[in-house]
Amino acid sequence: MSFTRQVKQELVRQRPKPLCCGAWELIAFLQLRGYLTIGQGRQILSIRAEDTALARYLFSLLKTAGIAAPAVLKQQQHSLGRKIYLVQVDGEESIEALLVYLGMKEAGRMLQLDRPSPLSIPRRCCRRAYARGAFLAGGSLSIAGSSGYHLEINCSYQEDAACLRDGLSQFSLRPFLRRHNGCYSLYLKNAEAIADFLRVIGANSSLLELESARVVKSMRNQVNRLVNCDTANLEKIVSSAQQQLRAIELIERRVGLSNLPSSLREAARLRRRYPEASLKELGEKMEPPLGKSGMNHRFRQLGHLARQWDQKHCRN
Repeated sequence: MSFTRQVKQELVRQRPKPLCCGAWELIAFLQLRGYLTIGQGRQILSIRAEDTALARYLFSLLKTAGIAAPAVLKQQQHSLGRKIYLVQVDGEESIEALLVYLGMKEAGRMLQLDRPSPLSIPRRCCRRAYARGAFLAGGSLSIAGSSGYHLEINCSYQEDAACLRDGLSQFSLRPFLRRHNGCYSLYLKNAEAIADFLRVIGANSSLLELESARVVKSMRNQVNRLVNCDTANLEKIVSSAQQQLRAIELIERRVGLSNLPSSLREAARLRRRYPEASLKELGEKMEPPLGKSGMNHRFRQLGHLARQWDQKHCRN
């Protein structure tokens, strides 16, 4: 199951909400996934749902709003090979009663879908419900893969996107707006902001899973950084040791290690005996022990001597 589906399943399984919150969820559904069909003297208000659980949830919201018998139709979406569902309200009187109840139409006016502003929602719980309904209607969420964290709500129209962005701004959430193929959507890429959004809509179990995924990802990144750092340090040690061994071999061929000062002769002896040891480890084996900088200084001297004698041999 995708994480998007998991979040939505959690939301639709929650206990019944106050009537005011259910109404604002329904408003978000109508704004993002509702459309009105008028023809041959008949009016039908349809809301698209992506699976049976969401269709049942919409059915219950409409029943709570006073619609006696909403219809649920199943359609085949051939482009993606998935079934979609239409939850419908049939008849002008039923549609008008629903829209008046939701505050999306004034009684007696010509039938149209007004867009109530989320900034006018008086209760905080209803603002959360509006955001929850918007995610159920057009949201998707990914917490894995190469793209990282990504939450997006497809709003289709710019007016709906602006309306939803106003609502989310009341929770200090500031999603980005983008236009793609003529449609508008809001999205969040920051894991902390996505966690705040899940907290706002009440998806607490999914929030815990997101936080767990963040911890695992953070630990994995930290381990990778440490491994990369250790690998780089090891490669640096090996490369330096090889250069030092070449210098020591050159000195032995040209003048012999026995002709070196005792301090340099002991450093060369230890490097040959421990070719993979770090400077710190070699310094601890010296008599008396020597620090890393001291060992580095001695190997620089050996390298300088090797270059001098090699140049002198080339001239001769």
